Amino acid sequence: MNVKQLYGMTEASVFVTIQRDGDVRLDTVGTPLTDVEIRISETGEVLFRSPGVFQGYAKNPEATSQTLADGWIRSGDAGFLDHDGHLKIIDRARDVSRLADGTMFAPKFLENKLKFSPYVREAVCIGQDRPCVTALVNIDLVAVGNWAERRNIAYTSYADLARRPEVYDLIRGEVARVNRSLAEDEVLRGAQIRRFLILHKELDPDDEEITRTRKIRRGYIAQKYAPLIEALYAGRDQVSVEAQVTYEDGRTGTMRADVMIRDVDDAPAQAAR
Repeated sequence: MNVKQLYGMTEASVFVTIQRDGDVRLDTVGTPLTDVEIRISETGEVLFRSPGVFQGYAKNPEATSQTLADGWIRSGDAGFLDHDGHLKIIDRARDVSRLADGTMFAPKFLENKLKFSPYVREAVCIGQDRPCVTALVNIDLVAVGNWAERRNIAYTSYADLARRPEVYDLIRGEVARVNRSLAEDEVLRGAQIRRFLILHKELDPDDEEITRTRKIRRGYIAQKYAPLIEALYAGRDQVSVEAQVTYEDGRTGTMRADVMIRDVDDAPAQAAR
C-alpha cells in the first residue's frame, strides 16, 4: 500500500506538505506542495503561506489577526526543515522551550521517541532552562518481564525489576538509540538525553501523576519528584526516595526505594551521518 504522511489544516485549504512517492520518511510530514512557502519563526513555530491560505475567520477579526499576518499563517506547531527540505513537526509551539544554552527542547517529541521502544511504557523528559536533558523512565512490566525471564533474571515486583543492573543496561541502549536519531538533526542535536533513571513505580492516574488518558501532569511530577530531578543534575548515581502510592482498593501507603541514575554518551553527528 502506498501509505504516506502529510501535514495541513483547514486554514490552508487542505494540506501544506506531503511525502512524495519514493521519499517517505517515518519522522517527517514531507516537503511543501507547489507554491507553498514555509519558514520557521525565531521561537520555532511553523509559518506558511500559499494561494490556498484562508481570508479570515467569520466575524472574528481578532482571531484572524492572531493567526494571519502579511499572508503568513501561524500554525501553532513547532518544527523545523531538515537538510533535504522535509518538515518535521515536534510539538505544539506553546509546549516547546529551551535549554540553558538556547537549544530547542521539545519534551513530548523526545518522550514519544523513547516510547517507540517496546520496553518503555512512559517517559518524562526534563530540560527547560537546564544545562542538558534528563529523563524519568517507566519500563513496560510485561515486555521487560518477558525479556528478563528469557535471560533467567529473577524478580518479585515492578520495583525489583526496575532497579536491576541488566534492565538499566537495556534502557540505556534505548536512550542511546534516541540520541543517535537526534544527532541526525542539527536543530535537536544538543537536546540529547544525558542522564536517566528508572522510576521505582509506574506513573498512575490515582496518584495524580498522569491523567486518565495518560497525559503527563508535568507540573505535579516536577513537584513530587523534585529530589529525583535535582539528583539527576547534581551528578549523583543514586538517590533514596519515599513516595505515597494509592492501591486499587483505595488504600494509601508509602513506598521507599533506592533509585539508580545512569549517564548516556552523546551520539556524534558524524557517526549519525
